[in-house]
Amino acid sequence: MKDLSYFAARLPRSHKEKIECLQTMARISYYLLVTRAEGFLALALFLEQESDPLIKACMLDILHAPEQVELERRFEEYLTAGDYRGKDFLHAVIVLKGFLLIADLQKLEILWNELQGCFGTDFTQEYREAFQWEKDNTNRVHETFRWANPPTLTR
Repeated sequence: MKDLSYFAARLPRSHKEKIECLQTMARISYYLLVTRAEGFLALALFLEQESDPLIKACMLDILHAPEQVELERRFEEYLTAGDYRGKDFLHAVIVLKGFLLIADLQKLEILWNELQGCFGTDFTQEYREAFQWEKDNTNRVHETFRWANPPTLTR
C-alpha cells in the first residue's frame, strides 16, 4: 500500500466535494445493511441498475466469493490503476473500503468509523450528522429493499 502522503495528496480539499461523497457513504451503508440482512446474493439484485463501474466491479468480486486477501489485492489494484484525485479519490476509497467491510459483514458503525479520517477534522460535525441520520434510518432497508433502490442522503 502506498504511503500516507500519497493518499493525503489525493483527498479532496473542498467542503462541497466532501458533502457529495456523503452520498457514496449512504449508498455503501445501504448495501452493507442489505447484505447483512439478506446475504451476499442480495447484491446481485443491484447489479443491473448500478451505473457506477467501480461499485459494480466490487459487487461482482464479492459475488464470485474470493477470499478477503484476494479482495484486498484486487481493490488496491483498482485504486492504483484509477489514479483518482479529489472527490473521485474519496469516492473510490469509500467504495473499496466499504466493500471490504461488506465482504466481512461488518456493522454500520465500523464502516463509518473506518472512513471518518478520510474526510478530515474540518468535516467532523457534518460527518457525525450524516452518520446519525444513517443510524436513525436503518429500518428503511427493509422497506426499500424489495424495490432494490438504494436511497440518497436527504436532510
